[in-house]
Amino acid sequence: MKSLVIASLLLAPALAFAQPKSADDWYKEGETQYNLGNFEQAAEAFKQGFALETVDSKKAAYLYNVAQAYRQGNRCKDASFFYKRYLSLKDQDTAKPLKPEKKAEIEQRIAELDQCAKNQDDIAKKPPGDTIVPAGETGAKTGTKTVAEGEGEGEGEEEGEGVGITQTRALAPRVVSARLEGGGGYIKLGDLTSTVPAVALTAGYPVYSMNGVEIDAGIVFGFSPLKFRNSSTGEDKTGTFTSLLVNGAVTYAATPQIGVRGDLGVGVLSLGGISEMGNPFTEGAAGTSGALAMLAVRAAVSADYAITPNLVATVTPVAFSFSPPKEGLREEINSIIRLDFMLGLGYRM
Repeated sequence: MKSLVIASLLLAPALAFAQPKSADDWYKEGETQYNLGNFEQAAEAFKQGFALETVDSKKAAYLYNVAQAYRQGNRCKDASFFYKRYLSLKDQDTAKPLKPEKKAEIEQRIAELDQCAKNQDDIAKKPPGDTIVPAGETGAKTGTKTVAEGEGEGEGEEEGEGVGITQTRALAPRVVSARLEGGGGYIKLGDLTSTVPAVALTAGYPVYSMNGVEIDAGIVFGFSPLKFRNSSTGEDKTGTFTSLLVNGAVTYAATPQIGVRGDLGVGVLSLGGISEMGNPFTEGAAGTSGALAMLAVRAAVSADYAITPNLVATVTPVAFSFSPPKEGLREEINSIIRLDFMLGLGYRM
């Protein structure tokens, strides 16, 4: 229970974020998401800013940014629509009209996007053809019904004539993130303490990403060797601490390049390499028939720096882990606690 309270306190700062209130706030949010490569969320933020902007001369810029975000996200039809809306507003701007060369550049881009959208529609409407049975013969014809836009796993948008805003539901980015960290740890097993090297591999899938906050669900694999002296043989031995946990993580983008992350995981800790008599962990220094498995809870706080939209450098100043004792361990070992400090790299595909 104590460990869960500590984990909650560690995660609280990442969860306490402010919802954008003004057009400028939404612009900054859109810029942050764009720089992070979250183009769907960037477009949503710029559209929110457009809806709240009260200065007519600034509205066109939001439409342009929406178009840019959709183009980067390979949403050809939506990008073309918002470029057209941008040109429509700029045609009415007598105070600061668009330069002819810039207008020509955007019109060329619209033509390319319209062709891209047509190609995507043509591919989507092609019938799937025959199926193939395992023996190699041609099977029955599959249905040729074309799925209409908005059905199944479509983006769920509807465009309105002359409105300039597309109502789109928020979607989490379809990517997988992974990070590999290494460093050192401090382990306390009752009256026994030791410093150990530590390695952690985290993999996750973003289930939510909006307003500068991203939530991942995934797993964490951790490993640390622990040297000890066998009291029976006098030899130096190496035990192992191996953990596998289900993990949830919250990352808050403090700036376009800097993120603060909190992790909370629950799973299994395995204490291995103690099968021989004379180890300092078990009651009576008895050997075990295998690794000892026990509950494990882990909470960590880290800071990320985006080197590129896909690659981040990360530092974890503290990762706290707790396990209750396993039956068969020495009476003095009433818990297993460890604190880790690690550095590493993260990548998302």
